[in-house]
Amino acid sequence: MTEGSLREIFAGRRGRLLAALLAAELGAAVTGIAYSTVLPVASEELHGAGLYGACVVAANLASILVLATGLGPLTRLSARRTLLLATVGFLLGVALCAGAWSMWLVLAGMVVRGLAGGLLAGFGLTAIGALYDDRLRPRVVGLFAVVWLVPSLAGPVLNSVVTLASSWRVAMAWPAVLVVLARVLVGRDADLVPWTREQARRLDVGPALLLLGGLAAAACAPAAGGAAGIALLVGGVALAAATSATVLRHQVGDPGRLRVMVTFALLCLAFFGGHQLASLAAVAGLGRGVVTAAVTVGAAQVAWSLTGLRRGGRRTLLGDAPVVGLALVAVGLAVLAATLLARPDGPVGPVLLVGGWTVGGTGMGVAYRQLFSDALGGLETAAVAPAAVALEFAELAATTVGSLAVGGWYSLGHVDGAPAHTTLGSALAVLAVVAVAAALASAVARTAPHTVPVGDERA
Repeated sequence: MTEGSLREIFAGRRGRLLAALLAAELGAAVTGIAYSTVLPVASEELHGAGLYGACVVAANLASILVLATGLGPLTRLSARRTLLLATVGFLLGVALCAGAWSMWLVLAGMVVRGLAGGLLAGFGLTAIGALYDDRLRPRVVGLFAVVWLVPSLAGPVLNSVVTLASSWRVAMAWPAVLVVLARVLVGRDADLVPWTREQARRLDVGPALLLLGGLAAAACAPAAGGAAGIALLVGGVALAAATSATVLRHQVGDPGRLRVMVTFALLCLAFFGGHQLASLAAVAGLGRGVVTAAVTVGAAQVAWSLTGLRRGGRRTLLGDAPVVGLALVAVGLAVLAATLLARPDGPVGPVLLVGGWTVGGTGMGVAYRQLFSDALGGLETAAVAPAAVALEFAELAATTVGSLAVGGWYSLGHVDGAPAHTTLGSALAVLAVVAVAAALASAVARTAPHTVPVGDERA
């Protein structure tokens, strides 16, 4: 069965809603890149270097807290009211950040933005899962990756220009205009999103606090250093991973669907962990400049985005899409690891980094959209929203755990005087093993997920 054309995908009111959701994704991409670009400048001006790390992870941790408690969509409100409340929270967070006179206010703004993002989690995913069937959904998901292409390439330069011409405050504030305009457009057709009361199974706050505790321990590992730092990092990552799995088991009742979501989480952990280290691999691992780092990261992003445009079903020329994609991610990570450990002379090293991570980005594009679609496939309409919240939690938690794990390992090695290329190479090798494990898990879970509603304990 082949995928439909773009004309079919964008037809009617659901197509108009999809276009608005893509615009909202564009606004989110521009916002995220703007903050990552100018946050170091804000930290320096506000003399808040000690809070820089906390500000970087605050929004993600706040969103994880909301998602882990099962309160992603505010099920007692309508879709439009949820959208409105989340937008007001987003604007409050932006105002706190852009108007901050101390780094503590920036931190508070990041937390508020994260909470607002958590409240809206699953909104767009619910629309995709409910309005597009298994035939169209993979290509729809691929379009969201394409949206990130231009912001990823032009965003850092644009926000640097805005900061130099005006200030970092303007650079933080202006993307909010795009977000608000997009959400107004989404609101026109928000009634299409299936939004019934008490959709999501609510969890106690205990698992969420345990998860945050594990992440906090991993984040503090470099400060401890030595054996204590390794214990904190390994223990914190293990606690966060185990708690994340527990949360998913509570949110996803169907074992088949749970396997798909776990595979999806492993994909995100492996790829985004590697993506975080790709620039470090060029600069600290091979001693190259920022141009090599930017090309390495950008090549993977371009490969992922362009792969999202491909037509075709679950089968590829090499076999099942998730298995093939995960295998390519593993190959990309292995190439990066081998390059760092071997440290070849001349242009060979940079070429291997760029080529290897382009393969990794291609694999992400192939696997991500199909696993995403499988996780939402075969659901009754009322069960789509809680599945979407669980899927968003899986991606965000896995990405955060992976980033903290590899970033903490690199920082520990730096503190203890270990060579950067050895530390980074070993971390990338471990991520390659994770990708291989995910490929094997995907091969086991190739059959379509069951249709038991997510969160149903009778499954």
